Amino acid sequence: MTELSAQQLIAALAPVQRHHRPGEVSANSVLAAYLRAADIDPEGGAWERAKEELERTENFDLAVRAAAGETRESARSRDTRPRAAVTRATDLIGARASRGPLNWFPQRFEPGAIQGAGAKKLLGTPNVSMEELLVRETAQNSWDARIGDRPVEFTLNLRQLTSEITDLLLDSVFTGAASGTRIREVLSTDGVNAVEISDRGTVGLGGPVRNDRAIPPESVTHFIDLIFNIGATKSDLTSGGTYGFGKSIAYMVSEVGAIIVWSRCATDRGPEDRLIASAIGDVFELDEFRYTGRHWWGRTVDGRPEPIVGPAARELGDRLFAKTFGADELGTSILILAPDLGAPGPEDDAAVLTEAVLWNLWPKLLPDESGMYPMEIRVEVDGVDHPIPDPSTHPILSGPVSCLNAVRAVQSGAPRPHSLFAVDVTEVKRYSEVLGHIALTKYPIASGAASGLPNSHAVTLMRHGAELVVRKIERAPLAEPGFQWAGVFKPVGALDPTFARSEPPAHDDWSPASLQDKIQRSQVKLAMQRIQEAADRFVEPYASTRTASSTSSAAGVGDMLAGLMAGSSGSAPSRAGSASRPGGTRSSKASAQLGAPQWTDSSTPGWTRTTVPVRLVGGPPTGSRVRIEIGIGTDGGTERQIDPSYLRDGGWEEQEGTPTALIPPGGVRNYWFESSDAIAVDVATRILSEDSDE
Repeated sequence: MTELSAQQLIAALAPVQRHHRPGEVSANSVLAAYLRAADIDPEGGAWERAKEELERTENFDLAVRAAAGETRESARSRDTRPRAAVTRATDLIGARASRGPLNWFPQRFEPGAIQGAGAKKLLGTPNVSMEELLVRETAQNSWDARIGDRPVEFTLNLRQLTSEITDLLLDSVFTGAASGTRIREVLSTDGVNAVEISDRGTVGLGGPVRNDRAIPPESVTHFIDLIFNIGATKSDLTSGGTYGFGKSIAYMVSEVGAIIVWSRCATDRGPEDRLIASAIGDVFELDEFRYTGRHWWGRTVDGRPEPIVGPAARELGDRLFAKTFGADELGTSILILAPDLGAPGPEDDAAVLTEAVLWNLWPKLLPDESGMYPMEIRVEVDGVDHPIPDPSTHPILSGPVSCLNAVRAVQSGAPRPHSLFAVDVTEVKRYSEVLGHIALTKYPIASGAASGLPNSHAVTLMRHGAELVVRKIERAPLAEPGFQWAGVFKPVGALDPTFARSEPPAHDDWSPASLQDKIQRSQVKLAMQRIQEAADRFVEPYASTRTASSTSSAAGVGDMLAGLMAGSSGSAPSRAGSASRPGGTRSSKASAQLGAPQWTDSSTPGWTRTTVPVRLVGGPPTGSRVRIEIGIGTDGGTERQIDPSYLRDGGWEEQEGTPTALIPPGGVRNYWFESSDAIAVDVATRILSEDSDE
C-alpha cells in the first residue's frame, strides 16, 4: 500500500471521520471511509481501482474518482474533467433523411403529462433575479459538460436578428400554427432580438435522441434530459447542477417561450450535429384534442419528435447562429427568442448580464492552482465584447477572491497565497468531523467612483468542486466607517454530494430540512449555524459604535493601520481613544498613544491623506522624543520598505524635516501620510531619549 505517514493519515481522515470504522487507522481503513462517504461500497472492482490509484497518487479524492469508474488518466489528472462518452450515431434513414422545413410537433395531453405553464413553475420562487438565474443555470450546465484540459468557452451574445434570419425562422423552423404561442406574431415584426448562449470545450448533447426507448448501458442522456425530460436528476452530485428543472429558465426569459438548440456531440462515427426548436406556451385545443402547450420542431419519426441531424442540422445551424463549430469542436448553443431581461435594449441587457456574470460566476473568472482559468466567459452585443471587470481588483469582490484563494490552498494542502489583507481560515466542524472551511477578511471600502457600491458584509457559499456561487449569508456590517468584510465557505470534497442534495431546483440555497438522512441534515444545518457564528465572532471585535460626531471618512484607515492584520500587534488607532502599544522606551513611564485619525482626500485620485494625533503619556517633565514608523501591512506582517507607488510618508506637522518630535507629558503632535485606498497601513511608535534626534 502507500507510504503515507500516520500524521498524513490522521489529517486525511478528518473530512470522513464519521464513515471510519472503529479500529486502527491505516491507508486501507481511510480509503474505505472515503468510499463509504461517496456511497461506494469498498469491495470488488471499485475497491481494487481505488487501491491502485491511491498507490500511484497518494490522493484519496482521486482514488474515489477512480473507484467511481473514471479512466485512470482522468482520475490521475488534477483537472479531473470528464471525457466525452461516445454516442451511437443516429441513422439517417426514412424521415430522418428528409430535408426541408422542420415539422411541428405539439404535445397532446396524456396521463402524467405536465402542461406548459406548470413546467415553467418547477423552479419555484428563486432568491435571485431572472437574468441571474439564466446566467447561473446555463453556466452550470456548461461547467458540468466540460471536457479535456482547456477552459470552457461560455458566451452570451445579445443579437438583433436580421430580416433574413427571421424569414428563415418563419419559413423553415417555427412551422405550423404554433398555437398557444406568439412566436409567429413576434417574428413578423421588425427588430427581433435574441440572446445566443454557447459553450465550447464541452461534451455536447449526446445520447439517444428519443426518451421512450431503453437507454443503452453506460450511455449518457444529455440530449433527452435537456430537450424532453422534466426534472431529470444528475447522478454526479459533485457537479454544479443536480436537477433538470433549471432548463426551464430559458423558456421563462423568452417573451414567446421559444428556444432553438444546436449541439455537436461525439459518436461512434465522428462528430454529429443535432438541431431542434422547442417552446412552452399555453394549453390549447386542436381538432377536438387538448394540448399541453409544449412544442417541438424537428423531424417526426414514428409519431415522436426528433432533432434534425448531420449535414442538415449543420447547414441550418450555420445560418441561424452567430457562433459556429470548428472541424472537430464539440459543444452546445441555445438561441433564446425575444429575451426579456428587464432592460430597454441590447446594450442595457448586456450591462445586466455582465453584472449577473460578475456577481454569480466570479470564481470562474479566477485562475486555479495551475494558473489556468476554468472558464473563458464573454458577454457580447452582436459579437462585440462587453468588458467584464476583474473580480480580483473589484472594490467589493476582491475580498471574497482573497477568501476563496485561501480556502483553496487549505483544502488542497498548497501554500497559502499572498494577500494584501489578512485572511482568517478556520475549520467548520460537527463534533470532530470537518464539514468545510470558512475564510474571512476585513478590507477598506473604496472611495471615489466606486463609493456608490453596497459594502460587503456577507459570507459566500459555494460547493467544493463546482465553485459556483450558491448564495450569500449576510450578517452585521462593520461599525467603523471605511471598512467592509467578506467571507467564503466551501465544504470538504467528501460532503459535496450532501450539500448538493440540500439545494432547491434553482441551486440558490442550502436547505437542511429537505434532506431525509438525519446525519446529512445535521451536517448542513450545523454548517450553516457555524458559518454565521464564525462571521459574528469575526465582526464582534470591530462592532463597537463610534460617536455621531466622528469625522472618519470612507477611507477607513483607522483600523487598516493594524487591526485589519489578523494577529498583528501594531500601534494603530483602531478606535478613537484606544491606546497604542508602546514602542521601545527609555523611561518605563513614558508611552505614546495614537488618537482618532482624521482623513481628507488626497490630491491623487484613489488616495487619502491621514493625520494621526500622537499623545505622550508619562515620562520625564522635559518630554520624550517620539518617532513614527509606517509600513504597508501584508498577510505576513508589515513591509517597512515604503513603496511610493502606494505610500508616501509626510512627517510631523509644523516640524517638517524632523524625524522625531519632542513631546511633553500630556502634549499632542500630529503626524501625517498619504496612502492608496487599496492597501493597509501599519503605524508603530518608538520612544527615544530626551536628547536624541535620530
